[in-house]
Amino acid sequence: MLGVVNADAERVKQWLQQANIRHYICEHCHGLHLSELQERDGVVDARVFVEEDGILLTTELELRPSALFAVQAELTRLNMAYPSIKLFLDVSDDSLPRLVACDLLLSRHGVSFEQFIYFVQATVDATVQLLDEGQEYHWLIWPDEMDSGAGEALH
Repeated sequence: MLGVVNADAERVKQWLQQANIRHYICEHCHGLHLSELQERDGVVDARVFVEEDGILLTTELELRPSALFAVQAELTRLNMAYPSIKLFLDVSDDSLPRLVACDLLLSRHGVSFEQFIYFVQATVDATVQLLDEGQEYHWLIWPDEMDSGAGEALH
C-alpha cells in the first residue's frame, strides 16, 4: 500500500489498471473514459478528470426531448435519492438534452488507493441505479431509437 499520495493523471490511470477497471483515453479530451459505463445504452460520456482540487467522475446521459420537463420536475427528488452524486441538466441548442451525474473526490491533500477505488465504485453504482431508473421512466434515448429516425423530428 502506498498510503496517501497526491494523485495525478498517471497515478489515477495506474490505479484503474490495478483495480481492473477498464478505461481508455480518447483523442478529444484529457479524461479517462470508464468503459463499464461508457458501453451502456443511454450514456454519452463517462469520464474521470484529475483537477487541481480533486478527482471528478462525470457521466452524461442523453435524454428524450419529451422527457425534459419530467426530469426537471424530478431533479430535486433525484438529488436526494442519490446523495453521493450531483445531478443537473445540460440543455443546449446544438445537441439533445443531457442529465449529468458527477461526483468529486477532494484530493488536494492526498488520497489513498482504497479511497479512490471506493469513490469510483460508489459513483459507478449510483450512476447505474440512475440509468435503471431512467430506463424505467423512459427518460433516456436508446441506440435503437436513434436508428429508427426518432430524432428526425427535431430538425
